[in-house]
Amino acid sequence: HPTQALEVNDMLSLALKGKQKKAFAFKDPKKLYQTSREEYFNTLYQEHQHQHEEETVAYLYQTLGDTINNADYIFEQSKASKTAAAYPDSVLGKDLKTVSSLIKSDINTQVYYLQIGSFDTHINQQQRQESLFHTINDALEAFVDDLKKNGLFQHVMLMTFSEFGRRVAQNASNGTDHGTANQLFFLSGGMKRQGLLNALPDLTQLNEGDLQYTEDFRKVYATVLKNWLHADSTKILGWKNGIYDFI
Repeated sequence: HPTQALEVNDMLSLALKGKQKKAFAFKDPKKLYQTSREEYFNTLYQEHQHQHEEETVAYLYQTLGDTINNADYIFEQSKASKTAAAYPDSVLGKDLKTVSSLIKSDINTQVYYLQIGSFDTHINQQQRQESLFHTINDALEAFVDDLKKNGLFQHVMLMTFSEFGRRVAQNASNGTDHGTANQLFFLSGGMKRQGLLNALPDLTQLNEGDLQYTEDFRKVYATVLKNWLHADSTKILGWKNGIYDFI
């Protein structure tokens, strides 16, 4: 079912698109529902839902029908479990509040996907990162507190990742350029281990200005897939070199 994985965003990211199935993206449950209830879309679907002569056209009408049904389902679930917790008035804060409400509901979603951008800090990195990290910290603090108060923190795993890292040396614009190795972190009350899970990078042993990675991201993903989502990590990733023990 598309709602087993949801992205709180206007567009669906590549990470949630599969060969046969894909997830569902929306920004606000109420706005999605209101849009799906507009007469134009419902009339269009009712008049053409059985139009299958052209494969592409049939797919579009099927997608419209799925969107209308998913909008109903997501909105009803979000109404049934609104959170009273205070969240920051940032985009990330609002998105996490939406996720929290849905986690508390009876929705069948197993994965939520959120984004925060502006980390491509080629210029004035210190000031920009300070602001971004404050935004992330405040939003995650509210999210974790909300889950803890409702006895859900041990059942939720939050994982961060980024498309790229940063180089070690500062450039001429008081920023850093794209790098290879990167870090990610987990937040959950259900972890077996806490703290740093591997050795810190060696700043004296660089690879053409980049940190040398010591862990393979596929091993991290395989750990989450197998031990948290109970999925076949070998089939999904082709990874056969073990997993970590922090979950």
